[in-house]
Amino acid sequence: MVGILVQEVMTDRFQKIDIDAPLSEAIGIFEKEDPDLILVFDGNLYKGVLTQDLIIRSHLKWDPTKAKVRDVYKPAPVIKPDEDLSKAAKLMMEVDLRSLPVGESKAEIIGVISDIELLKRVSEGDFGKRKIEEFMTKDVITLKPDDTVAKAFATMRDHAISRIPIVNEAGKLEGLVTLHDLIIRFIKPRFKAQAGEVAGEKIPPFSMKLRDVMIRGVITILPDAKVREAVATMKDNDIDGLVVVNEDNRVVGILTVKDLLLPISRMVEKEARFYLQLGGDAEILSDFTRERIIEDVRRFVDGYEDLLGQEGIIYLYIRRFPEKFRGVHLYQARMRVVTDRGVFVATGETWGAIQAVHDALRAIERQLLQKAELEKDTHYYKRFIEKMGLM
Repeated sequence: MVGILVQEVMTDRFQKIDIDAPLSEAIGIFEKEDPDLILVFDGNLYKGVLTQDLIIRSHLKWDPTKAKVRDVYKPAPVIKPDEDLSKAAKLMMEVDLRSLPVGESKAEIIGVISDIELLKRVSEGDFGKRKIEEFMTKDVITLKPDDTVAKAFATMRDHAISRIPIVNEAGKLEGLVTLHDLIIRFIKPRFKAQAGEVAGEKIPPFSMKLRDVMIRGVITILPDAKVREAVATMKDNDIDGLVVVNEDNRVVGILTVKDLLLPISRMVEKEARFYLQLGGDAEILSDFTRERIIEDVRRFVDGYEDLLGQEGIIYLYIRRFPEKFRGVHLYQARMRVVTDRGVFVATGETWGAIQAVHDALRAIERQLLQKAELEKDTHYYKRFIEKMGLM
């Protein structure tokens, strides 16, 4: 436990909207007030949250000029004001939200708590004195300035990441691209054009070089900087991640809000654990399918605990395609497992959500066994050979 209560950090100022309000009304609130999220109510009863990213991605399914809030919002849990901050961090990790509603129940919402305020408060103690190299992701995926936007999208998709540092041939940082910015610039205009909103305007092609679209003057930090400094930098610049560079401006890591929330969230329990974040079309799965997938992932983690480690995050993005075979939809499962022992990424695509997840898990399993073999772990040698079909 952190020993700090949610009510000590929360704010009683928040934006709210009715579930049947036009989505355009919510867009207006974001443009005028710029909140982290808007709480969605059905009368006096809290229903969920609405974020700018949810609205941006809604172009893939809904016309924002015609959609209502109920078409786009996301259900999210309520945390009680007397809960420990470690519990708040745990919930944020599990539901993949930067803020949470605070209240005694869905009928008694009294405020919200944000991840950056949570981190700011916790970093006032000993946690804030630790170096960020303890928490940053060291296996950083990078691209070159002459790579294309299409390659950036593909890389983000394949590795389940949302930001990519752009480096030159010497590995020195030149810029940054984020999924959020690419969607706004390259995806959103295409859906607007389909609705006739930007007819006649030139839509930027995916073949554009990253040097022409990347963010320059990237905010960076050194690996021996303290957590307290990193949190202050993210708060002051209203960002949720930092590129970590050495004194030669070479990229050595990425530090995100989630990287710092994870150790705090683990304080809620005596034993460390993995967190599973479900995204994409997971919300449309039946309760049985969703619970089966969660259980299968849990069994997988338990079975490979000695290779995966005791802690980490599993990002599982599920996409359902319109194609069917014998009444079963085609699904794609993209999985990214982030642990202190490495990062493992895989994709499964087949008929049925459960089977697609199984295919992704098997791909992760092969990577784990291969890693064990490469590290001369004789305990797993036979299993590795069998999985590779060499016996």
